[in-house]
Amino acid sequence: MEERGDTVELSRGRDLSGLQRLLYAAGNFGVAFSPTVVAAWLGFFYYGREGPGGEPIVYVSAGAFGLIWFGCNAVNGLTDPVVGYLSDRTRSRWGRRKPWVVAGAPLLALSFFFLWTPVTEGPSAANALVLAAALFFFWFFFTVVVAPYLSLLPEITPYDDERVRVSAYMAIFEVLGTIGGNLLPPLFAALLAGGLWFLPDSYQFMALLAGLLLVWFFVQAVAAVRERYAPASDRAGSAWKGLLRALAEFGSTFRNRPFVPYVIGVGFYRMAISTVVFIAPFVATRVLAAYPVSDVDRSLLDALGAVADDGQVNWELAAGYLMMLVLVGAALFFPLVSWLAARWGKRRLFVIALAAFGAVCCLMAGLGELPAISPVVQALALFLLAAFPVSIALVVMRPLLADVIDADEKLTGKRREGVYNGMEGLIMKVAAGLGPLLAGALFVAFGKSTAHNLGVRLCGPLAGVCLLAAAAAFTRYPIRK
Repeated sequence: MEERGDTVELSRGRDLSGLQRLLYAAGNFGVAFSPTVVAAWLGFFYYGREGPGGEPIVYVSAGAFGLIWFGCNAVNGLTDPVVGYLSDRTRSRWGRRKPWVVAGAPLLALSFFFLWTPVTEGPSAANALVLAAALFFFWFFFTVVVAPYLSLLPEITPYDDERVRVSAYMAIFEVLGTIGGNLLPPLFAALLAGGLWFLPDSYQFMALLAGLLLVWFFVQAVAAVRERYAPASDRAGSAWKGLLRALAEFGSTFRNRPFVPYVIGVGFYRMAISTVVFIAPFVATRVLAAYPVSDVDRSLLDALGAVADDGQVNWELAAGYLMMLVLVGAALFFPLVSWLAARWGKRRLFVIALAAFGAVCCLMAGLGELPAISPVVQALALFLLAAFPVSIALVVMRPLLADVIDADEKLTGKRREGVYNGMEGLIMKVAAGLGPLLAGALFVAFGKSTAHNLGVRLCGPLAGVCLLAAAAAFTRYPIRK
C-alpha cells in the first residue's frame, strides 16, 4: 500500500478503469436501498396498513414509532464520527476502510431483517422493544459499512472530473436502489400476501432477499478498488488521551470554512428528503385514495401497473410508482447535470435545485384541489417536476463533500475522509430522525385518514421550508468549483 500524507488536487485525469468505477459505484445501491425501504415503508408497515376488511393493522402507535425512530437515529448519529475517526486510523493488510465494510455487511443484513418481525398481532411493548433494538443496530451497522465505503471516494482518485464521473455512476445506482426500495415492499405485498416458506409476511421475505443483496453489493464494491493512503503509526498512549484527541478532531472540522454551510445545508436537505419519502405511501393511500377515481386516473394507474385484475387500485403500489417516476426522470437528467456542473459550478446548481424542490414540496399541500385536473394527474405533475432538482442533488453532493475534504487537507496536511463523513452522518441522522417524528406529530394532531388527511398534506410544506433553508445555507458555501 502506498504511504503518503498528502494528495495532489487535479482537475482532470484518470486513475480508475471503467470496470473499477462501475463496481465501486454499484455499492451505492445498498447505500440507497436499505434506508429507502426503512424510511418509506417501516412506519407504514407498523401503523399505516389495513386488513382485507379495512381494519387498521397497528403493531406500534404513530407517536411511539416517531419517538423510537428519532431516538435511534439521534443516538446512532454519535457513532458516525467515532467510526469515521477509527476508520481513518485503521491499519491492516486490507487497508483502512475495507475491514469495516466486510465485517459489518452481514450484521447490517441481519438487523435489517429483524426490523420486520413484530412479535404480537397488535400494539405492544414487546413490538416496541423489538423495533427499537433492530432499528438501533440497523443504523449502527449501516454506519459501520457505509461511512468507510463513502470515505473511499476522495482517495481512490485525486481527479475532480473523475470524482464527478464516479459520483454520476453512484447516482445511477442510488436511483436503482431507491426505486427498488420504493417498489419491492408493495410488489411483494401484492404478490405474496400470505408470506412464503417459513416467513408469514411478504415484508419479511423482502427483507431476507434484500439482506443477501446488501452483503453482495458492499463487499464487491470495496474489493474492486485500491486504497492509496495509509495512516502513520498512531502512538496513542492512554484511551483517555485518544478520546480527547478524537473530540478535538471532530470539533476542528468546523474550523474548515466550507464545512459549516455544507453541513447545515445537507442537514436541512436530509430532513426534507426523509419527510417526503416517509409520507409517500400516506399521500397515495390517504390523499389520492380520498378522491373518486376518474377514467383518466384509472388509465394512468393501469399503465403504471397499479390496478388489479378486478379493477381496484392498489394505492400502496401507486406510491412506489410515483417515487419511481421521480427517480427515472432524475436518471435521464444525469448527463445534463454533469454538463451544467462543469460550466456553472456545483454550488450554484445545487442552490437552484434546493429552491426548486422546495417550491414543489410546498405545492403538495393542495394536491387534488385544482379544478378540472384530476388528483392523479396533479400528483404525477408534481412528482415529475421534482425529477430535475433531485437529479442535481444526487450528482453533486458527494463531489461537494470531496471539495470540503480537499480544503481540509490544505489546512491540516491530513486526509480525514472518515471524520468528515462521520460528522456529516451525525447531522444527517439527527435530521433524518426529525422528519418522520414531526410527520407523525402532524398525523396525530391533524389526521392521517382519508376523511381527515390534513396532517399528511402539511408534511409537504414542512419539507419545502427545510429545502429553502438548505438553499439559503448553501449561498454561503465558498467553493465555486
